[in-house]
Order: sequence, then C-alpha cells, then structure tokens
Amino acid sequence: MICKNFSFEVICKNCQKQFLKPEIKIKDNIVSFYEYEEIEWLIKFKYEKFGDKIFKILANNSFKIFAKTISEKFFVIPIDDNIEKGFSHTAILANSMKTEFLTPIFNSLQSTNKVKYAGKSLEFRLNNPRNFKYKGEEKIDVILVDDIKTTGTTLNEAKEVLSKYGVNVYLSVVLANLCH
Repeated sequence: MICKNFSFEVICKNCQKQFLKPEIKIKDNIVSFYEYEEIEWLIKFKYEKFGDKIFKILANNSFKIFAKTISEKFFVIPIDDNIEKGFSHTAILANSMKTEFLTPIFNSLQSTNKVKYAGKSLEFRLNNPRNFKYKGEEKIDVILVDDIKTTGTTLNEAKEVLSKYGVNVYLSVVLANLCH
C-alpha cells in the first residue's frame, strides 16, 4: 500500500520497518506509539472491510512489542470492541498484547451511545458521552486499549466507569496521540 511493490502483505516488510517504526511515548499514564498525523490514513482503514489487515500490522509493530516489556499480570480491556465491517480494531490491538502476563478481556466495556466521534470537537464529545457499560470482573488491574487519544474524553469516561467496579486502570495504550 505504501511503496506499491508486490508483497503478500498489504504493507511490505521494508515499508513496515521504514515507515511504521514506533516511538514509545508516555504522558499522563498513556502510552502511544505514533503521532496521529503520521498514520492517520492507516487508522481510517478501521472503516473499511480489509482494515483488519492494516490494524494487525500496526498492532504487531507496536502493541505486541510493547507487551513483551510487561512482566506483571494485568487484564487488557479494549474500548468498545464491537465488530463492524467484520472486525473490531480495538480487539485486534488488545489481542496483540496477549502474553503469559497479559490477558485480553473482550466485549466487557461497551458504549451505549453509538454517535460517531471522529472529527468532532471537545464540546461535542462532552455533550455526547459514550455512556459505557461494564460487564467484566470487578476489582482487577487492567491496561485500557484504544486506537487514538484525541481529547482524552473517551479514556477518562472509561476509567470513571471502570473505577465504579473497583477496576484499576494501571495504564492506557493507544496507537496514536493527537494531543501531545
């Protein structure tokens, strides 16, 4: 997709090494790997039928590598991992973190508000909360997973809901951070 050369993967190994090398950044207990502007066009494939292939590559080049650095037991919760277009991009990201220490829990944190937030203002996001429902284990330690941190409202709302169940969000991990 990037260099237009023949490859059995949608992004060849050379382009993955050259263009998708993550830079781990930690700010406010949120780990990110890319600047949003660098991979915006790839993230938008979450709306396409073959976007799962893109997200698996992004996950393997970032989340999977980062997961290997964690040697404590945590559950991994993807935000709103509903299946659309045949896959869930946040479930792909969370699944890539599966190790002997990290265990993904799927379909446990779901938004009841199906409003689309892409490109919307902070005011819009604040006036239209996700209204998350949690149906997982209580009193556990977790790593929260999402694709982008834009305003931080989604992560904050998710943490607030989880805290009501005694769930401790140790860390949040996102592919890209729009707000640095």
